[in-house]
Amino acid sequence: MPRFFVSIDAIKSDKIILTGENMHHLANVLRCRTGENVTVSDSSGFDYDCLIESIAKTDVTLKILDKKKSQGEPLVKISLFQGLPKGDKFSLIVEKCVEAGVYDITPVNMARCVLKISKKDFEKKKERYNKISLSAAKQSGRGIVPLVNNLIDFSEFKNLVDDYDLVLFPYEEEKSHTLKSALKDFKGEKIAIIIGPEGGFSKEESEEIKNCGIQSVTLGNRILRTETAGLASIFNILYELEL
Repeated sequence: MPRFFVSIDAIKSDKIILTGENMHHLANVLRCRTGENVTVSDSSGFDYDCLIESIAKTDVTLKILDKKKSQGEPLVKISLFQGLPKGDKFSLIVEKCVEAGVYDITPVNMARCVLKISKKDFEKKKERYNKISLSAAKQSGRGIVPLVNNLIDFSEFKNLVDDYDLVLFPYEEEKSHTLKSALKDFKGEKIAIIIGPEGGFSKEESEEIKNCGIQSVTLGNRILRTETAGLASIFNILYELEL
């Protein structure tokens, strides 16, 4: 069933009004007709089963049949802090981690990042990454559109760790402390994961992370690529906590 994301302002009592790109996609791309059913998310975790009531030149009116908590949202909010990778790997990371269940994604400048880009230049790319997130959220039945945040420096990450109930540091040199054991007694809501770029974490960065009281974890005996490590972490966290 077609899925659309709207702001709360678009919901009027028992009606939802689609305009702009949503209206164009429904009427001209999907060629939906009155009487058909669609799903609308209010971008805050609730889904609305709707009936297309009318299609005009400037908007589409939907009648709300049912409102329910989105089944596509995890019980925990997982924030990914991703060392900025080279090429277009970040697009892949955004797409797949949104499908997996990430809450938001923050790119991080680290010592061994191959790609060197200013915060101002990343700002120009951010709109595209958030469009990728929107598309992935629609495809995977999410109840929110995970946000791709501004690029930050590694030093800024250290100032954010207190915002989370648990911060996980997948590290290839960790051999004994597993993700499973780190999550054993977890009762919170917000988890952060920090992933290094292609070259991994520098020695100084790994020491600074540990000095923040963050426990490193192993993801297994194989070393994962930067575009795989975050995705694997998200899947394993949700398996442990939800399944």
